[in-house]
Amino acid sequence: MAKTAIQYSRYYTYIRPVIENPIVKSFAPYIFSLITIAVMLVFALKPTISTILNLQKTLNQNTEVLKQLENKSKTLTEAKNNLDALGAKTREKIDTAIPPKPAVTSLLYSLQNLTPTGATVSALEVQPITIFDASNVNQPKTTLGEIDFTYNIEGDFNQALTVLDNFNKSQSILTITNLSLSKQPDKPLFVSISGKSYYLK
Repeated sequence: MAKTAIQYSRYYTYIRPVIENPIVKSFAPYIFSLITIAVMLVFALKPTISTILNLQKTLNQNTEVLKQLENKSKTLTEAKNNLDALGAKTREKIDTAIPPKPAVTSLLYSLQNLTPTGATVSALEVQPITIFDASNVNQPKTTLGEIDFTYNIEGDFNQALTVLDNFNKSQSILTITNLSLSKQPDKPLFVSISGKSYYLK
């Protein structure tokens, strides 16, 4: 305890002349006032500075998004101009290859036309699909939709080859996902084709 008192006394001895200095006495209030004001300004301006930084970050992000939208708009305009420049027959072929809606009736008609003379269609089935979706009536059609179908015929081997060749020549884009052939005694060759047709949705 005595040692602490001695240390405090020495500290006070060193600091006392500074405190009693007339210059320090005259400027001390101003210095402490400036320090107080500076601390208060820091705490007062901190939210404002943080808000400004966040706004600057948001502005930079919005500027980047605007650039992307401008590029997308430019690309869409060029695509529309290219589409408008196509001839009527070319556009009709495109609509036939990938219809702008699920053209189930046209698909069934196309599959029926793939059947060569002498062969018999034993099954023609289309999986359930939404024909009309009111939720995206005004939305641009940029997604490729699929229609799954099954197409079975009975005939000879040459007729089966003709069917496959007709698939390749079809104006509609048709994809074969599964193909099976079977033959029973005294019966024609059975060909089962599973595939997909496409449309824009």
